[in-house]
Amino acid sequence: MALGLTNNKAWFDKAFVSVAQYGVGTDVELRTVANSLSVSGGGTDIDSLEVFGGKIAKPSTREDLEISFDAIVASTRDLDWILHGASQTATTITSSSTLKNRVTMLWTDATGITSAAMTVGTAGEAYRKSYVEQYVTSLEYNMDAGEQLTATINFKGAFEDETGGQNYRKDTKIVTGTLSALSVYTGSNKF
Repeated sequence: MALGLTNNKAWFDKAFVSVAQYGVGTDVELRTVANSLSVSGGGTDIDSLEVFGGKIAKPSTREDLEISFDAIVASTRDLDWILHGASQTATTITSSSTLKNRVTMLWTDATGITSAAMTVGTAGEAYRKSYVEQYVTSLEYNMDAGEQLTATINFKGAFEDETGGQNYRKDTKIVTGTLSALSVYTGSNKF
């Protein structure tokens, strides 16, 4: 079995995608508009240093993390609020600020789940990835004649923070365990 899950391969079906802005305290679920996602980065390279007795491996720092997802703009559920650091309920945006974001993805077969950041109890398996200190680098809207309005949003951030702490976390659970809810994304609470 892949990824440590035992029964249902829960990650193959549907995903919950949540975004929380730093200091705002609320994870906003985007699975009803997101229809594809991509995560890359975090890799490292090794340099070899010659010494008299052979070589010493010197790992480099990890690459920046990059996350993007495509969405179908449904009703007034657009993504401008993330780009501009506004409230997700904003109907008018007249200013812009750059905020750190936590992007979380959850795959589970548990019922009653409404957010990627919430607790998953003992009645299901779960696989969750969270990325913090992610900044929106671009937001593009596209539409062809006869098609729906779509958007692509891109996030980018360092693999670790200024103290060396990771900006990435992976959690999994099998049927008998519990996956705890994520903390509110404020202060030193990343996850």
